[in-house]
Amino acid sequence: MARIDDYLQMVADPSASDALVPGHAADDALIALLAAVAFSDGSVDDAELEFLLRLFPGRDPAELRAWAVTAGETPLDIRALAHALPSDEERWTGLRFAARMAWKDGILAEEEMTLLESMANGLGLPKGALDRVIAETMGQSLRPVDISRVRDCLTQVKWKAVLRDDNPCSGPLSQIVPADVVGIARIGLEQVETLGFYDKGLAGRFREGLAFLPWTDIVAYSRVPMLGASVVVRTESGHKWTLVDGRLTGLVAFLDRLFGVDDKPRSTQPPIIRQTRGT
Repeated sequence: MARIDDYLQMVADPSASDALVPGHAADDALIALLAAVAFSDGSVDDAELEFLLRLFPGRDPAELRAWAVTAGETPLDIRALAHALPSDEERWTGLRFAARMAWKDGILAEEEMTLLESMANGLGLPKGALDRVIAETMGQSLRPVDISRVRDCLTQVKWKAVLRDDNPCSGPLSQIVPADVVGIARIGLEQVETLGFYDKGLAGRFREGLAFLPWTDIVAYSRVPMLGASVVVRTESGHKWTLVDGRLTGLVAFLDRLFGVDDKPRSTQPPIIRQTRGT
C-alpha cells in the first residue's frame, strides 16, 4: 500500500499502527501538505481542526490549531511532496486529498486555489487536472442522489457480459444491506450476485470483501485504461474497494451519470480518476 493510502486510512482509523512519524521523509512531506492546505486561507476552522484531531489523536486542540497555523506559514516544498508521491496514482490521490481538505468549509479561497494549482503543476499532472478535480469535488454536493436518478442512470448504462434484473439482492449481499434502504436492481456474473443498487448506496462483492457503500461516502473511482482492468472505488474513510471482475466496468459509466461528472476528452496518462465531491 502506498504511503498516501496509509495516510488516508488514518482518517478512518486513528488508532492505526502506521501513524504519521515526524522526521520520516515521506511523512514530513504529507504533514507539510496537510498544514499548508489547512492554513492557506489564513485560518484553521473547526471542520479542519476536527480532521487534524483524527490524524493526531490525543493532541490538545488549541495546541494543534496553533501548530497548524505555524506550520502552514512555511512554503510547501513541492519537490519533497513529489518525492513522497512517486507514482501518478499517488499524485492524483494527493491532489484529491488536498482538494477535499480545502473544501471542508464549503469555500475554496483564492489562496487555496493558488496552492492547489501549484501542487498540480509541481506534481506533473496533466493540463486541466485541477479544474477537473475541483469540479468533481464540488459536483456531488450540488447534485444529491435520489431513487429516481439511480433508476434513470441504470437504464442508460449498457452492461456487457453481465446479468441484470430489477430485484434487490437475496443472497449474501442482502445480509450487509441496511434495513432502511430500497432495492432497485442487481448485477450478476455466472449466476452469482455481484452488485446491488439501492436508493442510498451500492452493495458489492469486492476483492477486499463484501461491503455496502452509501452514495454519500463515495468520493472517487478509477481504473487503469487497459483491457480487463478492474474498477476501484474510494470512500470518504480512505478505504478503496476493487471490483472482482473487469466486466463490471459499466459501473464507471453509471457513477459518471449519477454524480454528473463531465466526461470530456482527457489525457491518456493513467490512471483516470474521477472525483465526485469534497467533505
